[in-house]
Amino acid sequence: RICSEVNNKMEKKKIKIGFCGFWSSFNPENNEFTNILKNKYDVVISDNPDYLFVSPLGNPYEHMKYDCIKIAFQGEELTPDFSMFDYAIGFDYLSFGDRYIRYPLCFFGKKPWHAPSLSKEEARCILKKKDIFCNLIYNEDSIGNVRSELFALLNKYKRTDSYGRFINSVGGQGVSHKQKREILRRSKFTVAVEGCNYPGVATEKITQPFEEHSVPIFYGNNRIENDFSPKSFINCHAFSSLEEAVEEVIRLDNDDEAYIEMLTSSPLIYESYTDELFEQFVNFLYNIFDQDYDDAKRRVESVISENYSALYRSLRRFVKLMPARRKQ
Repeated sequence: RICSEVNNKMEKKKIKIGFCGFWSSFNPENNEFTNILKNKYDVVISDNPDYLFVSPLGNPYEHMKYDCIKIAFQGEELTPDFSMFDYAIGFDYLSFGDRYIRYPLCFFGKKPWHAPSLSKEEARCILKKKDIFCNLIYNEDSIGNVRSELFALLNKYKRTDSYGRFINSVGGQGVSHKQKREILRRSKFTVAVEGCNYPGVATEKITQPFEEHSVPIFYGNNRIENDFSPKSFINCHAFSSLEEAVEEVIRLDNDDEAYIEMLTSSPLIYESYTDELFEQFVNFLYNIFDQDYDDAKRRVESVISENYSALYRSLRRFVKLMPARRKQ
């Protein structure tokens, strides 16, 4: 008993962490990184950190002013540069020892993510309340104009409501997060098109419709079925053309039982998939911080890498002139 009490009172390892380039509403004190680390360490949020989490949403060279261990969080369609970062979290399917883990943005902050399940009776009640055929909520087109093409094809069949600044068909200047959720809830289908066609990408564009019981019409990652069951959404990549994908939407729109079957299908490729991903993500982070600081460093120290870093440092004077990336 005495040993147990002593162990419980043992001090946690103290770690100083910082964040750079994250979205405006990001809270350094309350987010998935900080909350996971607080379970095991004495976490201090610092402007002079020993470990820096870096997102690409801000000025791209701002992180160069920090000389510490850097962990890239690729919440956008970017392959991490391991010459600049010790570790990375991203969308790509790649292996790089203990320096990289694939943990898609759509699962970030959900601890772990699971879509609410529905019985067929519940799905029938939900279907009766849906008064929107299909929605599209974006402020710009995707690369390849897939969003505009899908809108035109769907709208030709039946009125499709576009709420963003892009092809706005309902008036107004976009919608709030709360309004977006309500629109998804009222819609049978949601156009879920990523900004570009990038293997491995999975963002809130596909998970938010699942959460509000709207069937996603997805385009943007030809390996999306590695994460989500094809029985639960319309994968445009599974068809020879967007026209054929829209034909499947029309079929489901005219067959309530087939639609309900899709609505009640589990979105994940298997039930414990995100539990396993989350556990791997936690272990990835713990591996970084369990090591002695010098042992945790991974960036190669050489003349080449020093010159490479110097090149980026020389660009820092332009940082204030470079706008943050817009979300697509």
